[in-house]
Amino acid sequence: MNVSVRLFAGLHELIGQREVRLDMPEGATVGDLRQKLSSQYPVIVPFLNTLVCAVNEEYTPSEHRLREGDEVALIPPVSGGR
Repeated sequence: MNVSVRLFAGLHELIGQREVRLDMPEGATVGDLRQKLSSQYPVIVPFLNTLVCAVNEEYTPSEHRLREGDEVALIPPVSGGR
């Protein structure tokens, strides 16, 4: 199944793209997607554990099962303050 992955903040700079498409096996989870990203783009491995993941604009846990055409957003933690 094909899913699109949108990359925010410094992630798109590390990879050089704002969006990538991944072919995932049926029944794959968000955790599986993170694993595939780490093998294809090792430069983001140090950040993967801190990323928030949203599927179709809803925050999801790593166990969430993906479906054909899902849009996954990987969002680094945001710090705010004065």
